[in-house]
Amino acid sequence: MLRRGLGLGLSCMLAAGLAGCKLVDQKTFNPSAGVRPKPYVPPPPPAPPPIPPLITLVAGTPEAEWREPVDKIVHVALTRKPDILFVVRCLVPRQADPQAEQAALTALVEGDGRAVMGEIVQAGASDAQVEMSAMPDSSVTKPVVQVYVR
Repeated sequence: MLRRGLGLGLSCMLAAGLAGCKLVDQKTFNPSAGVRPKPYVPPPPPAPPPIPPLITLVAGTPEAEWREPVDKIVHVALTRKPDILFVVRCLVPRQADPQAEQAALTALVEGDGRAVMGEIVQAGASDAQVEMSAMPDSSVTKPVVQVYVR
């Protein structure tokens, strides 16, 4: 009976001792074990840089300075692609007053914009190959005339 009591007491102590122990499992060595992995999603690639204009002229530049280079550029463009389209964009800085902005756009189109457009036509492009647009743009600090090609 003493043996039986001793065995029972020993098994109770062993059970109590095991209850206080932390069992060894995967989390003992790696706290992230069992957690679903989060896949890495890379950011989208940057957009390609915008196509630069073929010609950029600051408004008010004397015609004698830009006439010959524009002629040469137009001739080269027409020899490479005879059905090319020249897009003349007149850009002015954004202004707080819409009427002042409109007046600046009108002055730029009627002055330098028309002169550049006329020079492109004189250099050999047909009227149907030249297109003009005017808009305010916050990226410019001075009125400019830009010529793009398509």
